[in-house]
Amino acid sequence: MRNPDKTKKEFEKSLFKLLSKKNYHDITINEICSLANKTKMTFYHYYKDKDNLLALASINLINEEYNEAYRKILRKETDQEEIEYQSILVTYDWVAKHYKQIQNLIHEGDTFPMEIFKNALSNNYSKYMTETIKSVGYDVPSDYLSIFFFEGLYGSCIYYAEQLKNKKDKKKVKEDIKKLSRFWAKLIMFATKEN
Repeated sequence: MRNPDKTKKEFEKSLFKLLSKKNYHDITINEICSLANKTKMTFYHYYKDKDNLLALASINLINEEYNEAYRKILRKETDQEEIEYQSILVTYDWVAKHYKQIQNLIHEGDTFPMEIFKNALSNNYSKYMTETIKSVGYDVPSDYLSIFFFEGLYGSCIYYAEQLKNKKDKKKVKEDIKKLSRFWAKLIMFATKEN
């Protein structure tokens, strides 16, 4: 019996595995299918094209990895500020872990695949922010707030990954991001307590 979720996950993981080795533009659907051990017919049953796979894989794989890390945090922590702090660190670490794959989305000045990836993340984050804002009862425009926070978080995550790759003193880079994450966690706690 065919399991559509398992099949899609195999395609998504295959794309990201190939992205760790080569540029997005150089990856073919045949390679994705071969690595996933699936046919092109099966691929086109689930996806319009490679870009469609990238958009869905970006959200699904990030959510899967992040949710797993978040569940581990919740098993160990009960203090809300510590949960926020560690959750923010998980985000930075995810980008650093997948930095090579993210970089392989850009090829000779063409940023379209990167935009697909970034838009998928942004839309996902926007849903999260809208739900969060509603849950704490703020009457603020969630679209502006989502863009503001997403762009800052995304940019600083990429910067962090670049610093880890290029700086000799990686310990200082990691300490700096811990300080920043602690600041964000305290700010979030302050904002939600004020309401």
